[in-house]
Amino acid sequence: MFSLLKRVTLQLVGYSLGSLGWILSCITTRHAEWRLWLVNNTTIFSSGIAHVGIWKICFPPNLKIAGDYGIVCCHEFNFNENFFPVEMFLAQILLLIATFLGGLGIFFTFLSPWHFYMGTIRKTQAICLFLAGGILYIIAGLCVLVPVSWNFYSVANNSSIPFPPSFHLPSGPVAQRIGIAIPMGISSGLMLLISGIFFLCIRSPVTSIRVNPMNPRS
Repeated sequence: MFSLLKRVTLQLVGYSLGSLGWILSCITTRHAEWRLWLVNNTTIFSSGIAHVGIWKICFPPNLKIAGDYGIVCCHEFNFNENFFPVEMFLAQILLLIATFLGGLGIFFTFLSPWHFYMGTIRKTQAICLFLAGGILYIIAGLCVLVPVSWNFYSVANNSSIPFPPSFHLPSGPVAQRIGIAIPMGISSGLMLLISGIFFLCIRSPVTSIRVNPMNPRS
């Protein structure tokens, strides 16, 4: 009974962590607040802050022109912009890979108990699906943690980005702060890693709990 409850817990917690980690990785990918740039020139950007992500940059407009409406203007980046530092280009690639692999991991770990319960696959095939899902979760977690950690290091060292003149931004900010996307990405990567480890520990899928009527404690 203890072994059965252990397998149930591993499956439920592993699937929940994997799904939540995958959702957070998708949000992290599109989020603009990877880096918060603080700049002195407020002629164009009245707030003096630019939100720099891996797929877009956002900033409030000049209030003298747009009025005090709190509007945030954003510019979408293309894939591998020629002014991107290596860590941002790597983040674009690896987070797309993480999104794909994490989705496959969710599919495999859901498919295994479902088909085993329906009797369409054998126990060994179900275990192989769990192992495949666990490996995919681990790879996806690493694909998230590597670029997020590298960008965290770049922010801590106030690394510059050579934006084109059309962005009206200096090559380097006065200071940088970590945006919400980086801790979100770290949480996502850790959840995917833990989920993958859980599924690698599963030796058989759980279908139903059978209780012997002659022995309720079994």
